[in-house]
Amino acid sequence: SDTFHTAGCMALVQVFRGIAAILTVPCAILSFFHSSPEKVKYVEDKVALPLPKRLLSFVSQFAHLTIVSHELTSGYFACAVLRECGLLKASTGSNDWLELYFVVATSVGLFVAFVFWGSALIDPALMAPVDVILPPRYQLCPDFKQHLLFGAMFGPTDPEPACRWQTPFRLFMQYIHTLCPLLLVVDMMVAQHSLGPADMEINTTLCFAWCYLSWNLFCWWLLQTPPYPLQKRFFELGAAWAVFAYSVLSIFAMALCIYTRWVRAAGGALGATFSVALVIWASTGLQPWRGELARFQGLDPEVLVKGWQAGGRSAFLTKEAEMEFLSQNKAS
Repeated sequence: SDTFHTAGCMALVQVFRGIAAILTVPCAILSFFHSSPEKVKYVEDKVALPLPKRLLSFVSQFAHLTIVSHELTSGYFACAVLRECGLLKASTGSNDWLELYFVVATSVGLFVAFVFWGSALIDPALMAPVDVILPPRYQLCPDFKQHLLFGAMFGPTDPEPACRWQTPFRLFMQYIHTLCPLLLVVDMMVAQHSLGPADMEINTTLCFAWCYLSWNLFCWWLLQTPPYPLQKRFFELGAAWAVFAYSVLSIFAMALCIYTRWVRAAGGALGATFSVALVIWASTGLQPWRGELARFQGLDPEVLVKGWQAGGRSAFLTKEAEMEFLSQNKAS
């Protein structure tokens, strides 16, 4: 009976990891060839070094921790599947490199999920560069931009046909910041993971965090564009505030690593479920209190549901801009 139960659990883990690999690996491969909404938009004439366009495109694509984290996630599930198929040599005990890789990937994935959705709950513009998504040339009023960005993050999609882009944008944000990071957490729930030395796991996670921060700041210097609007806010407050903010984020990354140890050691499914539920709830805009969240961000929940036109206000700063937009829409 115990042998049958163990075999059944192993089969469940193999099926789950196979599905997770299918969900993550194709997108990870495509990231090397096609741009995504996470790509940092930069001006070619303003870069610090006149490097080949292909190289600049690579840097802009992988400047975001989200994409780096996704590559880590897909890499873990690919390696796990290959190991289970006997194509990758297995290690045992505290010397298992894949377990250490899993700790880093899970800590980084949770960091991405919590920081992204936590910031978006305060103001979506902290994570999404509103002037890139909705360029100034459209001459949209600030309130309408805020309305569109909130709907793109949390829903609902504005009924205006020109706003249909909000739905695929929102689905991609939920895929890359919710589904993919939580697949690693679910892996902790369904599979057994050994504990390595605490100092090795924490130090490796912190080392990765600082290496990424160095990469991130290099990308900012090279592209002359901050990868995240939140980073720009940090430095606008002054160097001391920026150092403080990055120190707090480093401590948070370390805390998440310790959390994964607790889940693997004693927390089990119940401990992992807490983070899964919290991230999913945040990604819905704290439903059923999304309307209250909208009010907190200075939006009218009724207009959010019925659409901007229901509020009787123009979405444009000038009548000329509105007429130009309507004529372009009619022509297309």
